[in-house]
Amino acid sequence: MAFGRRSTERLAAFSDGVIAIIITIMVLELKAPRDASMAALLELWPVFVSYALSYLFVGIVWVNHHHLLRHVEDASPLVIWANLAFLFFVFFQKAIATQFGDNTELKNMDRVATRRNWIALVLYALAIPAAWLHPAVSLGIIVGTGVLYFIPDARKRT
Repeated sequence: MAFGRRSTERLAAFSDGVIAIIITIMVLELKAPRDASMAALLELWPVFVSYALSYLFVGIVWVNHHHLLRHVEDASPLVIWANLAFLFFVFFQKAIATQFGDNTELKNMDRVATRRNWIALVLYALAIPAAWLHPAVSLGIIVGTGVLYFIPDARKRT
């Protein structure tokens, strides 16, 4: 039996399953209000805001992961292991970039994404001390950093 191109369908399905489990575990942390009043519900606003932001960030990760998988031609062992690491550490792009070869458009996409990652790293590093000085500023930095990843690749594709 000859082995040809290794499909990425199982890789995507596994990743989707892991992300679905993450979202399920997150929702399990939500607790019901102490009673059926609006006041009791409003007391839980920090929990709901935290959940909403976490859900948004997981969604951003999933959208970017889905976008990146569109460029995978072969689910090589490197890509499979990098995907497992991504699901643990949210790192995946460089393993796929090794398969880009001479494709200028995809190499440019990798360069832009790498620059975006460095900007995000600096912003997250700034958010840590900002949390001690002014938590709202830190939250703004974190949400703003998430916006960097909201659209995986804004450049027009033909």
